[in-house]
Amino acid sequence: MSIGSELTAARERADMTIEQLSTSTRIRSGLLAAMEADDFSRCGGNFYARGHIRAIARVVKADPEALLAKFDESHPAPQPDRVRREERASDKRPTLHSARPRWGLVLGAILVGLMGWGIMRLFTLPSDVEANASKTTPTAAVTTPAPKPTTKPSAKPTIPATPKKPAAPLRTKLSLTARGDGSYVTIRNSKGLKLFQGVLGPGSTQTINYAGEIRVTLESGGNITVYINNTKVTPPAKRFTILPTGKIATPED
Repeated sequence: MSIGSELTAARERADMTIEQLSTSTRIRSGLLAAMEADDFSRCGGNFYARGHIRAIARVVKADPEALLAKFDESHPAPQPDRVRREERASDKRPTLHSARPRWGLVLGAILVGLMGWGIMRLFTLPSDVEANASKTTPTAAVTTPAPKPTTKPSAKPTIPATPKKPAAPLRTKLSLTARGDGSYVTIRNSKGLKLFQGVLGPGSTQTINYAGEIRVTLESGGNITVYINNTKVTPPAKRFTILPTGKIATPED
């Protein structure tokens, strides 16, 4: 027998309907029906599911440990990913860099060699070259002045206009704080992409920073406090839309 069947049998032994059990446990009737159908995905995780099972067992006078053992058998806790741990360990290994040549020392050695060669050539010139150089008579060089080029006024360079940067899109900060029994929350963008979906338990907070339209659906609007850009607001309905300017609009808008 599955855990959902065990919950159904325990409720029927207590002679209670789902609505009566919802009133006693303060768990939504839709969530109770899903749990009895072995669908615990709406609980928000194994932690919340175990808490709901314990609350149901207390009301219907059933053994909570037996029900929890049945739940753990069919919903084991996820194991840690060993591959990610090995990848993190490999990233921390020291990397070896190849030695680079010291170009400063190489250039210094080349300069010293060139200076030594120049000094040696200076003191080893043959004497007859110096004598012939002294006997030569200099010839008068006639230089013709070159015509001065006509200067044309230079055109002033045109400075291209700097394109203006496009304005950054407005980002909206949405914070939802649960009180009482909390609520099931769904947050989407204008294209229907989920930004968050799950149960906000008592005292928990969910914050979204998004540039664009934000659509919010609250199952229990009275259990959620809404803050837009750090300002507390009161939505007009359980379903509402937040525009990029921070203004709230109902779906009819």
